[in-house]
Amino acid sequence: MTSEAGGTAVVAMKKWLRGGLFTLAGLQTIVAAWQYLLPRSFYDNFPTVKLDPPFNEHLVSDVGGLGLAVTATLYFAAVVLDTKVAAAALLGYAVYVVTHFIFHVTHFDNFSLLEAIGVGTGLGIEVVLAVLLMYVTWLIHRAESAIAQPVRAR
Repeated sequence: MTSEAGGTAVVAMKKWLRGGLFTLAGLQTIVAAWQYLLPRSFYDNFPTVKLDPPFNEHLVSDVGGLGLAVTATLYFAAVVLDTKVAAAALLGYAVYVVTHFIFHVTHFDNFSLLEAIGVGTGLGIEVVLAVLLMYVTWLIHRAESAIAQPVRAR
């Protein structure tokens, strides 16, 4: 791959990475802000949440605050678009969504089949997106490293 072609590929991948980071950050913003600002409303109105243990305002608000922290790192990563920053933001996000996914798919006791499928699918999509964006970040880092290295004479 020529340096020019490699540079074009990196630019294209960075557009996908930025779009993905903004998408994850936007979705996380909605949920986390709702949890933090209106914890009772979140508990009462977000699908399936009230099927879990009793409402605890402190817990829901704290989770919302942590979600806003994750959101801030995703937005920052999307703006600066540095692969190390993106990898760190996505790693933190992935830890959150994987543990969230595992909890829910092992606690479907009070859920209908449709609710279980909806929750499992929605949370599973978050895991897949995080992993895909981590892979894109790695590809960009690898391509940028290859472009930065001088071509060796054969």
